[in-house]
Amino acid sequence: MTGTWELNGLLQRRLWIVTGKGGVGKTTVAAALGLLAARQGLKVLMVETHGLTHLAELFEAEGVGYEPKAFKNGLSLARIDPEPAFQEYVLRQVKFEFLYNAVFNNKYVRHFIDAAPGLAELLTIGKIWAFVEDEARRGKKPLFDLVIVDAPSTGHSLSLLTVPQVVVDAVRVGPLKNNAQQILALIRDPQRTLTWLVTLPEEMPVNEAVEMDEKLERQAKVGVGPVLLNSLWPEVLGADSLQDLKKAKVENPMLHLYRQRAEQSAFYRDRLRERLPGRQVLDLPLVYQTKHPVRIAESLSESIRAQLTGVRP
Repeated sequence: MTGTWELNGLLQRRLWIVTGKGGVGKTTVAAALGLLAARQGLKVLMVETHGLTHLAELFEAEGVGYEPKAFKNGLSLARIDPEPAFQEYVLRQVKFEFLYNAVFNNKYVRHFIDAAPGLAELLTIGKIWAFVEDEARRGKKPLFDLVIVDAPSTGHSLSLLTVPQVVVDAVRVGPLKNNAQQILALIRDPQRTLTWLVTLPEEMPVNEAVEMDEKLERQAKVGVGPVLLNSLWPEVLGADSLQDLKKAKVENPMLHLYRQRAEQSAFYRDRLRERLPGRQVLDLPLVYQTKHPVRIAESLSESIRAQLTGVRP
């Protein structure tokens, strides 16, 4: 979908998948989105993949593991690791834990998961699907209004989103095919699932974001929401002020560097919009804060809210 999004419409989705090139601030932006949704009264589960702990560290949340753990008003965290996801999937099929332990509970399981092409991705997206759908399938109210995934960097995220189709094409019948079809039904439904692309106002991140945008729609066939342009240098001095400084022959290396970075930010901001016509781009300012990363997320959350609602603080 292209055009302009409003916050209320975005909050109607059940699953947000946040991705972007490594180093663009994806985890911080995912945290900002989680804070934003929770402050609108939603019960939010934030999910990390591949056993990573970046979100837990950002929020200074202890004891985060495979099962969701509440840690802040409206926010819970979980960390998906392929090995327990594999155990959970097998137990859903065979029903008997002793049988799983007898066959799979050994050191070779991890090697098997790592070696089998696409298996870790399938187990991960399958667990994400379970977080969204399990309670509803049992006729119960969902535990969470919204699941937000801090997905891997762009290439790995694409594998995560396309592996269910690979399984559907490769497997003729059986529970594996059925499960993959259920996953596809969720992630390809733009009324339930939305991807958020995070990028920086730099050449390579912008190029990769444009390429990923196309792949998400054409290969993964998922809905794409606003693009989040992170760490945009603000133009503190306008063109007239800069011209006055030049006339006065003010030579300040820091001022010169700042002007260069601000001009670069503006250039790639405009380029991103030119290459993604119709796609809404949200400008997220560079936030100067190192000791408390959660404060960066809080600041970005407010910036996103203001741009999606048109209401400034």
